[in-house]
Amino acid sequence: MEKQLLDALSQSNTGVALFDANERLIFANPAWNQLITGIAEDDLVFDETSLDNGGMLSVCMIRPHLHASIARPSLAEVENRKRGTVLVADDSASNRMVARRMLQAEGFSVMEAGDGQSVLDILRRGLPVDIILMDVEMPDMDGLHTTRRIRHMEGPSSRIPVIAFSAHRTRDWNMIARQSGVNDFISKPIQRASLLRVIGENILRNTSPGQNDTSAAPAPVAHMQQKRRNITSALDELPASPVLDVKILEKLYQDAGIDGAAAGIELFISETESRLVQIDDALSRCDFNVVRNEVHALKSTSDTFGLKQLADLCAAAHNMFDRDDLDEHHVIKLSRRVVQLAPTALTALNLYRRSRSWALSS
Repeated sequence: MEKQLLDALSQSNTGVALFDANERLIFANPAWNQLITGIAEDDLVFDETSLDNGGMLSVCMIRPHLHASIARPSLAEVENRKRGTVLVADDSASNRMVARRMLQAEGFSVMEAGDGQSVLDILRRGLPVDIILMDVEMPDMDGLHTTRRIRHMEGPSSRIPVIAFSAHRTRDWNMIARQSGVNDFISKPIQRASLLRVIGENILRNTSPGQNDTSAAPAPVAHMQQKRRNITSALDELPASPVLDVKILEKLYQDAGIDGAAAGIELFISETESRLVQIDDALSRCDFNVVRNEVHALKSTSDTFGLKQLADLCAAAHNMFDRDDLDEHHVIKLSRRVVQLAPTALTALNLYRRSRSWALSS
């Protein structure tokens, strides 16, 4: 019976720990270890019960940050803004879901594309698109390449405003993006207020008299090598950020709504579990192209869902892939750390989702 009880506690999504009379830890389930090592103390709540033998049973959960009412600025309050159709291009289904929820809540129509070729196919079919929200790094055809192809198309499609979103923003990168035909930028993780502001400004600019002939940026004439930080020497120091940034996650709940955020988290967890299998398989075959693409996608979505430690580790691995002097040993080592860390990060994210749902229903 005691073994069955311990097995049940080990599988619990709530942190459970048992201390003896001298306050020494004698049992802790995986959820407890995850919470107290990866979550800030202010974001945790403890329920402690004294035992007859002088020991203590401690139960730990993530403190839900609930808002009685969420005030959302509406585009209807901004003069001369109009709703339209937004094409969201991102290889991550969970990222697309979050953007779709934010936009549909404001009355925008949303179309989705999982890669650059799908974007071009939609435009060639003549489907009405007012603005394109384009992820920069997608497999096969990245966002900047896709934008260059759009700018060389015939007809009004070549003048559709393109907003690029990426977690990497430098002066050199901005110049390269502008040369590719990008009109504006949004940093990841996407926040609702900045998304609506940039979309509104570009739709207004594109529909103003005399703007249609000048909205398209010129085709690129030069390429610049983006400076990259040498992280090999710092490999053993990564990652240093928290497993779960509750503030980012709570902002997602505000921007996408309770149901939208919960659905996005569930999709992200499922998506990431499949992605980890692909990374592990590709590492066994030394297929670094697949590993690079999957690690980049995981970095992007991890940022969106507040998994800062995982996002930083993926960013470090992704930067190593882009180095001219690729060190396969360090690439494999860092990528395997991604595979090892991700389940821990997903556990923390799922614990927060469950604790928040539990608080709302109680």
